Amino acid sequence: MADNSIIQSFIAAGTITEFALVSIDGNGKVAVTTASDDKACVGVAQRAASAGEAVDVVISGVSRVIAGGSITFNSASLVMATTSGNVATHATSGNYAIGRIIPNINQTSAAANDQLSIVFTGPNNLIP
Repeated sequence: MADNSIIQSFIAAGTITEFALVSIDGNGKVAVTTASDDKACVGVAQRAASAGEAVDVVISGVSRVIAGGSITFNSASLVMATTSGNVATHATSGNYAIGRIIPNINQTSAAANDQLSIVFTGPNNLIP
């Protein structure tokens, strides 16, 4: 199967962990996304990086992410950012969905700090 993900390199504004959601800052660098209503979220870091280092970011397509809490895939298809660049089940008004979960027969749920696959779409689905 072909990987059609789009990856862009950015400079890290601070410490970034592998598979963390990242947002663009005022200097054009990326920092860990920490809020579900952050419209500057640009993608998922593909490796850990320190301030000033280059980091590859999936800006569109499939990536692993880290669960911020318990997620049951058959009751939640969309995820939003939460603290530390992790993801949580998309819920409530005022939050942006940043991607869709990709379930499989080997993983139908995730606990806090588990990895899961999503299709990153960016913060484009605001629930009113």
